[in-house]
Amino acid sequence: MRYVIASLLASLLVAPTAFAQSGGSEQLLRPQVPGYVKAFENTEADGARLWEYVPNGENVQQWTEMLTVTASRPGVQATPRQFLGFIESGWKGACPGGESSWIREGEENGYPFALLMLTCPNNPASGKPEYTWFKGIQGANHFYVVQKAYRFAPEREQVVSWVQYLSKVQLCDAQGSAHPCPTTRPAAR
Repeated sequence: MRYVIASLLASLLVAPTAFAQSGGSEQLLRPQVPGYVKAFENTEADGARLWEYVPNGENVQQWTEMLTVTASRPGVQATPRQFLGFIESGWKGACPGGESSWIREGEENGYPFALLMLTCPNNPASGKPEYTWFKGIQGANHFYVVQKAYRFAPEREQVVSWVQYLSKVQLCDAQGSAHPCPTTRPAAR
C-alpha cells in the first residue's frame, strides 16, 4: 500500500518540521518523534517533497510503523476533503475490503484541515494489514499531508497517542499575521 499511496501523493505532491517552501513563508510544524529516523527523502523537479521516517532499525522496505510527511508541488489547490478523498479512492481501489473514516475536519490557525483514517485488512503488496491516519492541511500554494501508518492492528493507546500527535501538527506563516507561527516551535527531527 505504501507504493500505491506514494504514487498517488507524488502525482499531486511532499516536509519535515518547520519546512518552508522556497519563495514562501509557510512552515509545517510537527513535534519530534523519539526513536524514529529519516529513512527516505525526495524532492521532485516540480517542487513536491517527501520524507519518510521509521523506528530505529527499520527501513522503507521492511517497516512496522512509518511516518510520512509531504508537501505538494506549488499551485495545488484543493480542499482537504477533496485532496484526501483522492487518496481514499485510490486506497479503496488498491485494497479489497479497505475502509475509511473521516475523523475530523475544520480549521486550525486559519488553515482548512481534515483527518482521515484508512484501513486495509490485507495489503496485497505486503500480505499484512495496514492502518493509516492522514492529516491534510490546505496551504496557500501547497497541500501538506502528515501520515502515520502501521502494518499491524495498533493498540488503543497507540491510536490515541498518534491522533494526539497529528492534532499538534500545524501550518503557520512566518511573515503573515493571519496564520502566525508560535514563538516556540516543536523540535525538528
